[in-house]
Amino acid sequence: MLKYFKVLLIIFFLSGCGFHLAGEGTFADELSNTYVQGVSSSKDMLRLLEKNLRSNQINVVESDSATAVLRILNEETERVVLTVDNDGKAREFELLLKIRFDVRRPDNSVLLDQQTVDLNRDFVFDISDLLGANEEEQELFNEMRRDAAKLIVYRLQTI
Repeated sequence: MLKYFKVLLIIFFLSGCGFHLAGEGTFADELSNTYVQGVSSSKDMLRLLEKNLRSNQINVVESDSATAVLRILNEETERVVLTVDNDGKAREFELLLKIRFDVRRPDNSVLLDQQTVDLNRDFVFDISDLLGANEEEQELFNEMRRDAAKLIVYRLQTI
């Protein structure tokens, strides 16, 4: 009996402090049927956004039945050299991902002004494992896209 009381007490305090599980945010009614639109280079980003929206009980619909349009305006990736070795070859890079988006009603009125999500990761390049290094770089970009999709959905809660 004491064990159940402790569990209930913990749940009570967690709910009182505003804690909630990921994927259980509150969103404006206007976002209930959202169409996700993006540039051709952001197919992975669009897929991740749709998945995150669905996990937050937002219907992802076609443009003709949408109450809101989440527009991915631009996705940029960049690789900046941080360090070089004695031979002048790059050894460490900073990988950058920048995504610009906004949210509008179907009549084109603004729900959320243009926003930017910037993410970066450091990457040590191993010349002796060229194939593995390229795969690691792509995995880091994929990880950043997953994080960016979550951040965009979190920002939708401000509408």
